[in-house]
Amino acid sequence: MKKVNVFYDKLYYGFPVILVSYYDTDGTPNVTTVSSSYTLRNMMALGFSTKGYALNRIKEVSDFVVNIADSSQIEAINFCGKNTGAECKKFDSINLTPVPSKVISAPIIEECPISIECRLTDVIESENHYGITNILAKIKGRLVAESYLSESGRLNVNAFDEVLYIGDGDSKGFRFMK
Repeated sequence: MKKVNVFYDKLYYGFPVILVSYYDTDGTPNVTTVSSSYTLRNMMALGFSTKGYALNRIKEVSDFVVNIADSSQIEAINFCGKNTGAECKKFDSINLTPVPSKVISAPIIEECPISIECRLTDVIESENHYGITNILAKIKGRLVAESYLSESGRLNVNAFDEVLYIGDGDSKGFRFMK
């Protein structure tokens, strides 16, 4: 396989699209689309643009939920990624339902099959990566729709229909797992 050097500003090689939900400081539920995330044991890591509204609210309120979206939520994914919570109440504009978490002070999105309840622990900003902020959080709870579980209570991998984000900064798009 012949390879060539490319000089993209970005290269997303397939990250699951998530909807991160939180309460604004006045208690209004809000949500944003994120494509940079991973977990290890009880740690959640997310990447944001430093100037983003959602990041700055999460830094203030600490609690948030990572909701794994599926292909049925593509309109909400697009809307939440293109609009800022500073200018609109997103839950009033999309077909998603915020439900209070029983573990943290953040809303769970009822329609998403997986929700991971998190509490902010670290904010990482570096002069080496100007304009990017990473946050780390402790996972406080995990919720999975029963239809995504096997009879023994383990994840039914074949039930997943999540959305991946792939792109190079100019060419970008979603890929569906099913």
